[in-house]
Amino acid sequence: MKLSDYADKNQMQLYKQFPSTHFLSSPKRVLNTIAWITFFRRNMHRCAIDYLGIKLYPYQALMMYLLGICDLFNTVGSRCIAKSFIIGLYSCCHAILYPHSEIVIVSATVKQAELIITKKIQGELMRSSPQLRAEIKAVRRVDGNLCVFFNNGSTIKIGNSRGERSTLLIREESRMIKKEIDDSVFSPFQHVRNVEYMKNAFYTNIQGCIEEPKDVYITSSWLDNGHWMWEIADEAFSQMMKHGKQILLAFDLSVVIEHKLKTLNYLRREKRKLDNLSWRIEYLNERVKENTGAFFNYQELARQQRLVRPFYPRKTIDVLSGKKNPFAIPKQEGEIRVVACDMAFVENEKNDNSIFSCTRLLPESTTHTLADKSIEINNGYRRQFPYLESVQGGDIDMQAIRIRQLYEDFNADYIVLDLRNAGRNAV
Repeated sequence: MKLSDYADKNQMQLYKQFPSTHFLSSPKRVLNTIAWITFFRRNMHRCAIDYLGIKLYPYQALMMYLLGICDLFNTVGSRCIAKSFIIGLYSCCHAILYPHSEIVIVSATVKQAELIITKKIQGELMRSSPQLRAEIKAVRRVDGNLCVFFNNGSTIKIGNSRGERSTLLIREESRMIKKEIDDSVFSPFQHVRNVEYMKNAFYTNIQGCIEEPKDVYITSSWLDNGHWMWEIADEAFSQMMKHGKQILLAFDLSVVIEHKLKTLNYLRREKRKLDNLSWRIEYLNERVKENTGAFFNYQELARQQRLVRPFYPRKTIDVLSGKKNPFAIPKQEGEIRVVACDMAFVENEKNDNSIFSCTRLLPESTTHTLADKSIEINNGYRRQFPYLESVQGGDIDMQAIRIRQLYEDFNADYIVLDLRNAGRNAV
């Protein structure tokens, strides 16, 4: 069939709107252009590969395709799968294919969101794609916010606390964004893309011509402790199973290994460096929930995390070089510091770990004034736990050395050991 069989009467006459010297003054070229735009909109990965000349791995092509056809896209992925790259690439493709789009990228911090433009769009994509450079008019700051301007009127902006109008809202590392900020600042400013043809009565009542504002959530995994990111993921999965226009994707470490985004040696080093829970969340991309029989759940523990300034001990090389600890906390008057140790001595046995806790006891008092007399009443101590460390049980001497290291670096006053059990061996 001919392309003209799929065009409406307005599209068939569109070439007449251009001067005779214009590329689109030919009806055939107009129909070809409409066909290619339609093809690329429905196959966003082909726009990236064929038009911009960007090479993609199969999983990246899948992400780009699904991003182009859904209204809400949610990806929960492990480290090193190039999530930021996909955000930058999709933003550019969408801006090119949908003129006058208002694309807003938000993150927990403005600086982190700006990296999508400075590092991914300017640093990688524009450098490797001459066609993308030709599509972009300028990259500059407007009212302090970084912005990419396209020749067709589309923009890519960085969201801020005042909110930005958007037809496409991308939340980078969405788990780090507070829900109340997303609900009150970012989401309310979404709107339908303003296109001239929708003012034509011929298209006004055609449901397929009405574009929904798009939402994109791209993040790493986190504890399933009541965090709002899992509400979005569950809703996306539910709608996807009902063939709705919402998508949930998840990628774990196997993608990184398959496409050699990181080497096995690097991943082994990372696994040795991280604790088991962090490894499961960051690389295995697991949705970790607490045991149903747990005495405390993660949500209760998270509510108790109120300290703004944690303590971290120095590394051995920092001590040997005489480097000061940037995380040292000055002692208050009357403060008592304790390093408490629950020690384990069975090596390689599951769940048998030694736990070292650094505790601050801060004196509190209440002053009562009557006439010209003031009486101060001590209320005891307020406890703070700025640092906890878990190590596998085993070598007693190594654990004793670690306890002494924490004692010195924390500037502690006391070491508390469990002398009723094996702790006496460390004395």
